[in-house]
Amino acid sequence: MSDKYQKDLSIEVLVGFFMFIILIALGVFTIILSRQNFLQKKYPVAVRFEEVSGLRDGDNVFLRGMKVGVVKETVLKDNQVVVRADLDTPVQFREGYKVEVVSSSMLGGKQLKIEEGPANAQPIPEGAVINGTTPTDILEELGSAVASVREITDQVTTGKGTLGKLIYDDAVYDNLRDVTDKLAKGEGTIGKLINDDAVYTDLKASMSNLKEISERLANGEGTLGKLMSKDEQLYKDLSVSMANIRNITDKVGSGEGTLGKLVNDDEIYNEARKLLAELRAAIDDMRETSPVTTFSTIFFGAF
Repeated sequence: MSDKYQKDLSIEVLVGFFMFIILIALGVFTIILSRQNFLQKKYPVAVRFEEVSGLRDGDNVFLRGMKVGVVKETVLKDNQVVVRADLDTPVQFREGYKVEVVSSSMLGGKQLKIEEGPANAQPIPEGAVINGTTPTDILEELGSAVASVREITDQVTTGKGTLGKLIYDDAVYDNLRDVTDKLAKGEGTIGKLINDDAVYTDLKASMSNLKEISERLANGEGTLGKLMSKDEQLYKDLSVSMANIRNITDKVGSGEGTLGKLVNDDEIYNEARKLLAELRAAIDDMRETSPVTTFSTIFFGAF
C-alpha cells in the first residue's frame, strides 16, 4: 500500500469522523432548543373540534398560561377534526371544562388552550369524549365589523337615520335652530331657567333655606333635630313613654283597673244595659202621665 493511498485514507477517515461529530452536535442542539425530553412520560389526550382554524402539528398546548405539551396530529374524522396532543402532565377534566384554539401572537400562529373546569365540579369519566370550543375567526369578525361600519356610513351618506337627517335634512336644522333661538329669548321652561334671573334667585333662596334647615338638623335644633341629634335624652323619654303606654294597654287587656273592668267585665256591661233599659222605661212612664198631671194642675189651680 503506497504512502499516497494511506494519506488519502487517513484524510477521508478524519473528514468522516469530523462530520459524525457535527451530526451528533446538531442532534444535541436540536434536542436542547426544542426543549423535548424524550425520556419523560407523556399523557395523550384527544379533543374533537368542528373546526380548528389552522392549528397544525407541533403547535404548543397551554394550561394556566404554561406550556404542558404539543399537538401531535390533527385528523379529519366523521365531519370533525380530532386533535391529538401529548401532555407532560396529566390533566383531570371536570364539568365546565373548556378547550379552544387561540392565536399565539398578533403575527399569526395557533395554540391549544386548556381549562380543566371549576375545582368543585364533577370530574369527567376517563375515556369520555372531550369536545373543544369552535374558535373565533378574528379576520371574519373584523370583516363583519368593517361591513357594519360601512353600512352605517352609507346610511349617513344617504341621509337615513337621525345622524343622516341632522347632516342632510334642512328641516331638522331649522327646527334645531328654532329651539336654540327660543332658548336664547328665554321662552319655555328651559329658556327661563337659562335667562330669567328671578328663577335663579328663587332657586338660590330655596337652596339657602334647605342649607339652613340641614344645619339646624345637624345642630339638633327643633323636634326633628333633637330626634336626629347625638343627645339620646329625647329618645329615652320617648322610649319610657312608649313603655308606659304598653304597660297601660297590657293592664286594660288583662282587666285591671276601672277601665280594664269596663272593657273586659261582662257583668258591668249587663248592669249598664239594664240601667239604660230602666231609665228608658221611666222616661216612657213620664211621657204617659204628663197630660194627666198637667190637667190636674190646671183644674185644681182654678180653685
